[in-house]
Amino acid sequence: MQPRAEAPLSELGHLERSLSTPLYVQLGERLAAEIRSGRLGAGMKLPSARSLSKRLGITAVTVSEAFRWLRERGLAVSRVGSGTYVSGPRGVLSASSSGAFLHLDRREPPPSLFPADAVRQIMDRILEEDGGEAFAYGDAGGDSSLKEVLAAELSAGGFALGDAEVVIFSGAQQALSLLLRAWLQRGDWVLVERPTYPGMLRLLQQAGARVEAVDVGPEGPDPDRVEALLAARPFRLVYAMPAYHNPTGACWSGSCKQRVAAACSARGVLLVEDDALSGLDFGHGRARALAASVTGCSSLVYVRSFSMILMPGFRLGFCLAPRAVANTLKRAKEQADLLTSGFFQRVLCRFLAEGHMGRHLRYIETYYRDLYRRAVDAARETLGGAGFTIAPGQGGPSLWCRLPAGLPPATFFRECIRAGVGVVQGQEYSLDQSTADGMGIAFSRLHREDWIEGLRRIARAARTAAAAPSGSRI
Repeated sequence: MQPRAEAPLSELGHLERSLSTPLYVQLGERLAAEIRSGRLGAGMKLPSARSLSKRLGITAVTVSEAFRWLRERGLAVSRVGSGTYVSGPRGVLSASSSGAFLHLDRREPPPSLFPADAVRQIMDRILEEDGGEAFAYGDAGGDSSLKEVLAAELSAGGFALGDAEVVIFSGAQQALSLLLRAWLQRGDWVLVERPTYPGMLRLLQQAGARVEAVDVGPEGPDPDRVEALLAARPFRLVYAMPAYHNPTGACWSGSCKQRVAAACSARGVLLVEDDALSGLDFGHGRARALAASVTGCSSLVYVRSFSMILMPGFRLGFCLAPRAVANTLKRAKEQADLLTSGFFQRVLCRFLAEGHMGRHLRYIETYYRDLYRRAVDAARETLGGAGFTIAPGQGGPSLWCRLPAGLPPATFFRECIRAGVGVVQGQEYSLDQSTADGMGIAFSRLHREDWIEGLRRIARAARTAAAAPSGSRI
């Protein structure tokens, strides 16, 4: 189909800087309305980011983000060296090439969800007020104002602070790494869920820990099994993801949270809760963090990441820990990193204090809820029919699947690469081969059409692997 003349955009109106909705989202929504109404037809070329920015009095970056917002929803497609074109309400022009490699192995949010305009305005104000002082060294434990804001929000969210203290890190991964370094000695026992976050498993290997695993069900691990394991071995630490577990999407029941926390507290075992998405509703109600659901657990360390709900590149996270543990972590951080970016901490502080986070979470919650429902439905239809088992979950940016019975994992994953689709191999989620017959697949960055095409490629790879001669299954 030959592209038509440049689309007429004289009716977009004025963008409101006073609204909480980012400018790029306002522009994207108005363009989307024009596309869905048919006033902008499939194949029409949108004006360049530079010309449209001059027309509307906004930056070219804002326009580019609006175009990205349209592409994420299958309403536009960009062609290198040519420009951005309308796809139409049903994606008349494909948002991706059918031959492109599809990454179902990336869990991070799409850039179209980043609150770029609000963050840019906050950055500009800080630089205008403080100049170069905005980049000066600060406290290794974190900016005091940010810690106060975080503590207030945690308290309002039902967290019992007691003598616990907030410590800021360059992402949750750094918090976990330094916690293991400070708390464990080689040979110490650690209990984890199965499957679990591959990044934590790598850290445990580096720390020389001995690892035991407990299976995760739809409502978390079996508390009886956890209590029996804690009684059988001298565990030093328990690592868990009670809200939107990675990769199953499971949320622990209230009873599971209470019993596991009580068992850890009674035996003096450090319970580390890794949280990235609690408070969001993916269609089953808002999940609460364990740390906001139980009281009296004196050995609980709550680790929070902003990567999934804000912007991964911020590299900010924090932990809420008993004061003795917090002091140990601050000393470890001083040895490893001196400090986390003071400038970004101040940006985050204002983003929270000025109410931007609440508005941002309400916006992305709507996006994720619809995306999750569609992703699960498509996976059940396409992969379920091919013999895969989709683990029941309540939300998150990815799904956990078991391969069809008898399908050789090594052959299947090799065929996935040949089919042009990337997945996370099941063996990444445990330190033995107990999860080798599973896979993690993520959908948070994908157009709906790309997700469905990726699922079809996975199903096709399974059929090819199943039909391969046994001698070639290596």
